[in-house]
Amino acid sequence: MSMDASKQFTTLDYIDDIKVAGDVFAKPVNEYWALVSLKEGLDFLYKQTVRCNEMMLAQANPKVRIFAMGNSLLLTGVPKGLLTCAFHWYAISACQYVRTVGSIAHKEDKSRPEAWQYLKAVIPEVLTFRNKVAAHYAWTMNHSQDNIAEQSASIMPMLTFSDDSFFIGGYTVSQRKKGKEICGSVANWSITKVHNQLKERYWPEQSHSEPRSIG
Repeated sequence: MSMDASKQFTTLDYIDDIKVAGDVFAKPVNEYWALVSLKEGLDFLYKQTVRCNEMMLAQANPKVRIFAMGNSLLLTGVPKGLLTCAFHWYAISACQYVRTVGSIAHKEDKSRPEAWQYLKAVIPEVLTFRNKVAAHYAWTMNHSQDNIAEQSASIMPMLTFSDDSFFIGGYTVSQRKKGKEICGSVANWSITKVHNQLKERYWPEQSHSEPRSIG
């Protein structure tokens, strides 16, 4: 979120070159206040996840590639419930942020993609998680677009730690129905990695290095 004084515009998306007139974040209102609020929440969830990554790395052998899922004993000491919810909250807030930027862009220039198309292009894996898990578990909806394996995957423990970051998802569920094997999975993504991608697009003035754990 930055202002170019000479051109009097604010850049909302540095990759797709989405700009609006004026310094909209000087005294943000309405959609711009929504972006400010959502960014504050996204930053908070990112820092909490970094803290969990550090907790995990502190108790692991740095020479060993770690792959721990769900209720693994390797996750001892990590607040698994809170971290799982952080992924839910992050997915919903990130989709809100990206879709709001897309909506602003489309309202300013009708030749640009509609908000939902823009969202799907920017963070497709987070959107899938939002739709099948964070907004409501597919398991509770019995929607015709979700097969039985996808429904089961949506309600299973999803935390995965691989290399240096916590991910959500990362496995495939296989079930049999009427003699036929049906497979399903949930999109695999990391808060820390997605957040750094969003920094490049929306907040490049921020450092790309992950912050140290907060107290």
